[in-house]
Amino acid sequence: MAEELYNGAAVHQGFHDLADLRAFARKLIEHWDRWQMKPFHMKGEYEEGGPILWSFTNHVVNLMRTVLDLSEKDRGIIAVPLIRLMVENTMTGMWLYLEPSNTWAILTEGFQKRRAAIKGVIEIEGEGFDNSDLDEIDQILESLDSPTLPPFEQRCADIEGGKAIYVAYRVMSSYSHAGMALGDFYLGEIEEDPGLERIPDARLENHEAWLGTAVSMLIISMKLCDNIDYKGGLKSQLDRAAKRMGMSLNFVKAPKKEKQARAKARPATSAVQGL
Repeated sequence: MAEELYNGAAVHQGFHDLADLRAFARKLIEHWDRWQMKPFHMKGEYEEGGPILWSFTNHVVNLMRTVLDLSEKDRGIIAVPLIRLMVENTMTGMWLYLEPSNTWAILTEGFQKRRAAIKGVIEIEGEGFDNSDLDEIDQILESLDSPTLPPFEQRCADIEGGKAIYVAYRVMSSYSHAGMALGDFYLGEIEEDPGLERIPDARLENHEAWLGTAVSMLIISMKLCDNIDYKGGLKSQLDRAAKRMGMSLNFVKAPKKEKQARAKARPATSAVQGL
């Protein structure tokens, strides 16, 4: 007998129920899959960072596939860490889209992490790497000569409206790591000793809100990728999707605060004299 799929009424006026919202997301994924069978025409300013942005978007699409499967089984608590990863890839992609030179920061962090991993393997006397591999990466890092990737919070702060997204990300982080939130999730208070009961099949509340967050990240990621293709193969589909969701696809940098702008404009000597 086929397993019954989880459903519920949708608060969002654009959808009848959760099944309708999931079908909407699957249709977007179908658009993406068809698009990948066609040539990608990268805009000139994204020749270096565009392939990375495409990879971020493709990962968001693949994460969405699994999130939808988990939603059908009402396993929101398992989906949240994946939605969190969708947010991280989407917002980092937007950060890269708004400033293509950020490519070098992403590459620098990537090689730094690769170096740390190789160094760890060497320290435990694992096979496959030696100090020559570290020397090679050091040469690459020296040639890049780029600032490292800023924390995700800063990447979000650099984007208009990004701070609110980061708050949601922090909430999702509490369900993505071993900590008090996960401990509480599967336990309930009772009057009898020891005062707690186990809830193996606990369900996450606000299912539609989490699913809606994932769908929003899917649309944004796909739009970013569409924007760096000078033919824009999915423009009309994504514009209609955004309208139905009631969301904007206007990506802009956050305005710099006046105080920060003044501080950056001050010569270094005057800053030292002011201490």
